[in-house]
Amino acid sequence: MDRSEADYKLYTEEMPWWCLPYAIATLPKLVSTLKAHDMPHLVVIDKDGIIITKAGADALTQDPTGLRFPWRPNRIVDMLPDNYVSCIDNFAYSATVDLDESYILLYFTSHSDALSQEFTPWLIKAYNILKKKRKDFELLFVSGDASEASYDTFLSETTFCAIPYEYKEARESLEMRLEITSYPTLIMLGPRPVDEDDNFGDRPVINSEVRAVIENGDYITDFPFYPKPWGDLSKTTDDINTHKCLVVFHEGGDEEEQMDIEYAVRDAAEDYRSDELVKFYWACNADAPLCANIRNACNLGPIRELPSMVFLDIPNDGTYFVSDEKDITQETIIEFLSSYKNCRRGKI
Repeated sequence: MDRSEADYKLYTEEMPWWCLPYAIATLPKLVSTLKAHDMPHLVVIDKDGIIITKAGADALTQDPTGLRFPWRPNRIVDMLPDNYVSCIDNFAYSATVDLDESYILLYFTSHSDALSQEFTPWLIKAYNILKKKRKDFELLFVSGDASEASYDTFLSETTFCAIPYEYKEARESLEMRLEITSYPTLIMLGPRPVDEDDNFGDRPVINSEVRAVIENGDYITDFPFYPKPWGDLSKTTDDINTHKCLVVFHEGGDEEEQMDIEYAVRDAAEDYRSDELVKFYWACNADAPLCANIRNACNLGPIRELPSMVFLDIPNDGTYFVSDEKDITQETIIEFLSSYKNCRRGKI
């Protein structure tokens, strides 16, 4: 990550371990994949290349002699309490082990949060529909409320199950383990593995952005909501700063033209093959702040009748590339991705 090869050589001379070559071509991908945006950043992987922890620097600070190395994070299954509040049994306690074969949606929120107040009614509707169709999942409310009275009020207004309010340590541990930074957040966990060697016996995190799925109304046929490589930029909750993005803007098109753009982006995303992570978005909502901000940052000018296509490489110094292509199809999107470095570029 040094700015010059001289700094790199000076620094690595003091290190007793192996070092990657200076300015290696895969460095941007490593930074993006391992979220190495702050320094120092220490990642521990096993012999098969599977990430054990991305928080090695904090772990080393807390355990400087390495007694708990390789600092494997606590398993989610060990953080879930033995019992949960069941809405089915009049809010009586039920055994969490009964959910081992089920998918679990963890809903991190608080009764007083304004965004949660807008989102919760949509989630209640989705939950009730899904519960009628499926017997293999449950939703657990993980409260961030400041008082048990607020917690009780929230439960009385929903049909959700919940982690008991008195299990404060479990609630806080889950928030930390799953890196919850804002409310509302909805995370899908897979069933507990039968084989303890599978994912270390822990429930897999299938999708940490299920809120967007519910808001988009895609929850009936897409269960259990594995992340898709495409989406609506105006509705996404993705952190676009962490991965490369293909965005097609068409705020000035009519409804049919905008649908054509959406289908083209979806088809291109499904067809595209690459070693690097690229997310695909359409941007057709002129009133969406994120769409407007990126349009301005990429100097696309005012909204016109024809679409604009850009490739964002924010992890790599915020570089962007603008295509001259106005006939947006699955084929022209794929072609742009193979030759974007030859297009007009700039930096956000």
